[in-house]
Amino acid sequence: MKLQNAERAGYIEDVMELYEAAFPEDEKKPFDYMMSLVREGKMEILAIEEDGTFAGLCITVAGGNDTFILDYFAVSKERRSAGIGGRALKLLLDNYRDKKLIFEIEKPDPAADNAVDRDRRKSFYLRNGVKETGVFANVYNTDFELLTNDGNLNYEEYVDALRSCFGEENLKRLNPFELL
Repeated sequence: MKLQNAERAGYIEDVMELYEAAFPEDEKKPFDYMMSLVREGKMEILAIEEDGTFAGLCITVAGGNDTFILDYFAVSKERRSAGIGGRALKLLLDNYRDKKLIFEIEKPDPAADNAVDRDRRKSFYLRNGVKETGVFANVYNTDFELLTNDGNLNYEEYVDALRSCFGEENLKRLNPFELL
């Protein structure tokens, strides 16, 4: 298994297709905007490849000061439940071992329509070495729990990472606020 630049590896179309199918409309950024961030060095779009075929995507944003946010992570529908996600996450954590990697997951909520998926997602990350921070934020009109590779994060660091990548104007559009 490898994580590689999706465009150079010829997987950008696969990434776009999975991206469109896997994430809620209100959480997606325009793909051309993401490609502009890639060109600016503020985003990395990685393909998960296993046995010579596309298996998923990892999209990270550079938040400055060796801080990164895992913006999107998904395994192809036909490749799920085969351990690919866990192996890819371990590779990702290894690639960012000397940096801070922030994970935004939907806040667990037993009343949510997708409560089981939220719990499953959080369990997946914790089971694979990601740690809770105790920080919760609302961004994109969605309540997130923030996890990291080391368990250390405060709300200000998170907002600084968003600002560093997306700029002050876009940060105002994201309108993040801390959930207490």
